[in-house]
Amino acid sequence: MNILITGGAGFIGTALAVKLSKKYNVDVFDLESKINTLNKVENVNYFNVDVSNYNQVETFIEKEYTYIFHLASQTSGLISHEQPELDVDTNVKGTLNICRFAQEIGNVKLIFTSSMAVYGDSELPLCEKFEPNPKSNYGVSKLSAEKYIKLFSNRGIEYTIFRLFNVYGPGQDLENMKQGMLSIFVTQAIKNKKIDVTGSLERYRDFIYIDDIVNALTLAIEDKDRTLNEIFNVGCGIKTTVKDLIGSISTSLDIELPVNNIGGILGDQFGTYSNCNKLLSLGWEPKTSLKDGLPHTIQDAKGKLT
Repeated sequence: MNILITGGAGFIGTALAVKLSKKYNVDVFDLESKINTLNKVENVNYFNVDVSNYNQVETFIEKEYTYIFHLASQTSGLISHEQPELDVDTNVKGTLNICRFAQEIGNVKLIFTSSMAVYGDSELPLCEKFEPNPKSNYGVSKLSAEKYIKLFSNRGIEYTIFRLFNVYGPGQDLENMKQGMLSIFVTQAIKNKKIDVTGSLERYRDFIYIDDIVNALTLAIEDKDRTLNEIFNVGCGIKTTVKDLIGSISTSLDIELPVNNIGGILGDQFGTYSNCNKLLSLGWEPKTSLKDGLPHTIQDAKGKLT
């Protein structure tokens, strides 16, 4: 069986490729710049394909993929504010192109990684029935992508959409200081021995470990019928404030971390955390707590940054 992962040279895509390549034939579409800097997964085929360019995508129609994991995305809220056209090109146009591609292939299931950013802020744990109300360009682009996928479900495409909360773990991009709250703080702590914070220390997020994310995504294959044309949140369901996260990083590194507030970012969510009862009902559960996952993440980062 042939499986395609778009954005498969990224953090989540690489971890997913490791698991899927043990059982299936796996191809990856990603940008050449990312592929060239990657420790490639054995037995995975990598192709320099920009999903925003349909001429590049359609050359692979004869591959007859059974599943397409569409992870290719611009994922930074800050970059989406600075370069909103990049969100449109990659997240919206790219998703439209992958939908067209899937329709041309036929008999394919599309698994999409959306984001908690589609919801906006909430003091309550977010469930899939909540009305999306994105605050950022990034959130709008992800919600637009979801709508294209649902549109194409009327044209023969099956799908599963996973709305991911704050993913972290070993292998995260430590060079990108505009994406990933936890990875940014860990990098600052190791390199600078201080933390620059945007916004209130009382802001909160729901941090979910990379292994738990991969286990959720693969349910779209392993439990195909119950995930068919459904949307699932993927998080731990635990509210962690910025202040508490910095405290945990400080404790793990056994150093004091001075905090410098550099001001908020337009469109940044104050707080979100998940209600994952729908996914839990399928037998999935988050197995790695932040208390256990953070030391592994820090150890990996220290090996790369020191």
